[in-house]
Amino acid sequence: MRLRSALHAAALLAGLLSHPMMARPVMAQVSQPTAGTSLKKGEIRLTYLGNAGWEITDGTKVVLVDPFLTQFARWAPGKQSDGPAQTDLYLPDTALINAHVTKADYILITHGHPDHALDAGVISNKTGAIIVGHETAANLARAYDVPDAKLITVIGGEDYDFDDFSLRVIPNIHSALDDKHYYNNTRGITGNAPRGLKAPLRRKDYVEGGNLAYLLRMGGHEVLIMGSMNYIEREMVGLRPDIALVGSNSQRLEVFEFTGRLMKALGNPAVVIPTHADAYGDPKPTTAALADRKKFQQEVATASPKSRFISPTWFTPIVIPARQ
Repeated sequence: MRLRSALHAAALLAGLLSHPMMARPVMAQVSQPTAGTSLKKGEIRLTYLGNAGWEITDGTKVVLVDPFLTQFARWAPGKQSDGPAQTDLYLPDTALINAHVTKADYILITHGHPDHALDAGVISNKTGAIIVGHETAANLARAYDVPDAKLITVIGGEDYDFDDFSLRVIPNIHSALDDKHYYNNTRGITGNAPRGLKAPLRRKDYVEGGNLAYLLRMGGHEVLIMGSMNYIEREMVGLRPDIALVGSNSQRLEVFEFTGRLMKALGNPAVVIPTHADAYGDPKPTTAALADRKKFQQEVATASPKSRFISPTWFTPIVIPARQ
């Protein structure tokens, strides 16, 4: 059964990666090394895992952000759907996780929705990674028997030193879903997950539990990490990341001058990379989704013309050279 699942995952991902949108190269001047290639001093490597998920490493420590490899399972032949109903079980796809995660030291969770937190507990148990997130993220991980020693619970405002890197935890807010009725949409996706949950969990167990952004300082770089299409402007003002992973699907359009205000607050980052904008792993994105990606790129070019815009490709490493 495991072999069949692994073969199924490999075939699925081969099909996804053969799609022209996903196979296109990233911009010039960004190297694309093969897996395992060592990094020079000051270099940092970012690998897009889909949705809001990233692997970030300086060659020493590996930090994952909102890993959600399970998203690709929904595009298997005959399985195209929005995923399980709210009352149904929502299970991490271990074959997809094993295919793409071999090492992790830390896992940063921006919030508890399944497209951000579903796979974290399984990955932590596989790799020994420490999970950083709100109490909800911790309780979802505890449901998978992740021990407290592997959980760092934060509320926003912390600025922690981990020797090889440091991490500023930034208070944040969720995207304005449901035509700005996010907090009264009756869908049961807000609130906090309680202690005492035991896997397997239902989709409705993965509630937001608060929202965080992060500033990861690693290898001489500062990386702003967003997991939603929204932000608290005063929390962004004065940050000076050279790399900004910006939540950028069409939900950003519900927010007043989303891109322009953000670029100004951040001091116009040298590199801007869209995240949470891949239509949940859809290998055949709609015309509207493709147009919106282009629109965001144009917004960045207008607001911050000197920023280098990189469109990420699933599982293709992006190496950023040493910061000048």
